[in-house]
Amino acid sequence: MSIPKNHHYISQGHIKNFFNHDEKAIYLYDKKSKRLFSKNTTKSIFSERNLNTKRNDDGTYDYSSIEAELNQYFEKDFPYWCKTVQDFVASEESDNDTAHDALHSLAGYGLIAESRTPRDKKIIDNAIYNGLTEIFGSGMENLPEELAKYFEFNEEVKYTNTGSYVEFANEVFEAMGDLFFSIEIPKGREDYFILPDFGAVMQRYRINDHFNPDAKDIAYIGLPLSSKMYIHFFSGKLKVFPVQPGIHFRTSGEVALLNKANYDYARQFIACENHEYLKKFTTDF
Repeated sequence: MSIPKNHHYISQGHIKNFFNHDEKAIYLYDKKSKRLFSKNTTKSIFSERNLNTKRNDDGTYDYSSIEAELNQYFEKDFPYWCKTVQDFVASEESDNDTAHDALHSLAGYGLIAESRTPRDKKIIDNAIYNGLTEIFGSGMENLPEELAKYFEFNEEVKYTNTGSYVEFANEVFEAMGDLFFSIEIPKGREDYFILPDFGAVMQRYRINDHFNPDAKDIAYIGLPLSSKMYIHFFSGKLKVFPVQPGIHFRTSGEVALLNKANYDYARQFIACENHEYLKKFTTDF
């Protein structure tokens, strides 16, 4: 059996929350070419061949261990977490342990979202490489052989893919402390949230004491969960909350402002469930 090599940097379970099941299409906009188009499947959206492939110590290729970690801890239960939060909002309950567990899990998904993208993988590799060359001198030829081989990229291995997403998320959660959330729902049936090509946004603030006075920790996560729900997660250590905790129903203008912020931050593509909304949204500015 062949091993899948088309790896998604936004999980298909997440993308499907922006898929129009009646029209059997998802609508996308390319910021660079200013082109609006559609796809009838999520398989080729927000993905890259060998995105999560890494090189083993013996020179062979590992196509599946990162995919397995992502599936086990962040993807296989994603639909359940979404349904649990949707039911929580519909019930108008003030407290629900199951829903809070689902929200915490979705925050973990959001925490790792940007680090899964090709852009951030490249940034991380450049930072590692620059740090090593400062230690060992400029140029690949000065790196020890066992380190240099991890930067020998080809069609099979495009990034070093070091580290663990689970460990990263746990470390960030520990630094954030108590987690608060704010859920936003569009008031109008004609309003939709968009899905940008970075999955979820993170912001850093100085919420802990570090020896380095400029050091900041991740303290906010913004996750467009579906066409009809956006979740803000933020650390209780923040002196001023970016939004008020709770469930909020937003006007068309408020939805558009949030979409515009995500559009501006998107690298190239945004996706939307509704063709007419996306067309109007991308021609309004």
